[in-house]
Parts: sequence; structure tokens; C-alpha cells
Amino acid sequence: MQTRHTLIATALILSSAACTTAGAAGDMAASGAGADRERTARFSADELVNTGGWTLQSATAANGAAIGDMRPADVTFDMHFSDGQVNASGGCNQLRGDYKVVGKHLELNLPIVTRMSCTDEKNLADRRFSERMSRAFKVELLEPQPYRLRLTSDDGDVMVFQAEPISL
Repeated sequence: MQTRHTLIATALILSSAACTTAGAAGDMAASGAGADRERTARFSADELVNTGGWTLQSATAANGAAIGDMRPADVTFDMHFSDGQVNASGGCNQLRGDYKVVGKHLELNLPIVTRMSCTDEKNLADRRFSERMSRAFKVELLEPQPYRLRLTSDDGDVMVFQAEPISL
């Protein structure tokens, strides 16, 4: 009986060590000291449309500095994907365009389509968002819930969007 318990305990320890090794190998990324762990989930184009949209949470440059000029503090950018089309709103104007997913890459074309009369700061925020988003990105879906969509440009800029619940 004691041998059986020893074997079960050994199996649990080995299983735990394998999970820790897998995390260190890169399929799990720590999101800060003592913080919950996040992991990259499988991604497909369907994941873009199976939400109530995506809200920009953070934007950082390749050097890790926040991209503060992209949006004023009172502006929220969100995107909605459907049938190869993407709609975004934020500072003032509506941005619409198309998108294409190829493997783990997302290509966006997001021109501004309305020219509302807003403050210069909000119009500038729309233009900066449109310019930064109209390109190709490596795309990753991060867990745990709520899902986050991490877009990394070729020059190293990283935009993270949080999935919003589907409204009924």
C-alpha cells in the first residue's frame, strides 16, 4: 500500500515539474511578479468575431515605453470584426475597412470614413489610431478570461485589446 502511495506521489511531482518546464519553455508567460499567468491560446479568424468587440487596453513601443500620443485619456478605441470587415470607433470618427487573417498574422486596412467636427485632439487621436492600425501584425489570443488580443507590428509596437461580452 505504501509503495502505491509513493508511486502516486511521484507521478504528481513529475506531472507538476513537466507543467513548470513547459511554462519556462515559452508557452506560458508571466504577466508580472506574483500576477496570474497568461498563456497564448490557439487563434483563428473566428475568434475576432465571437465577441462583443475589442477595446484597446494598452499600446507600447518596441522599447517598452507607452505610446501615449495615440489617444487622449478620455478616448476609448474599440474594434468590431465581421465578414472580412472591421469597424472601429474612438476619438470622434468612425473607421472602417477590411482585414485578412493568414496563419498567425492579421492585416488591417482601417481608413477614417467620417469627418466629424470634433476637437483637434480627438481628430488627431483618430488619425494616429488609423495610421498605427493600418498594417500587418502578428496576432495572439491571450487567456485566461477575458480574452485579450495582442497585436505586434513588424517594428515591435504592441497593442493589446480586451474582448468585450456579446450584448444580447
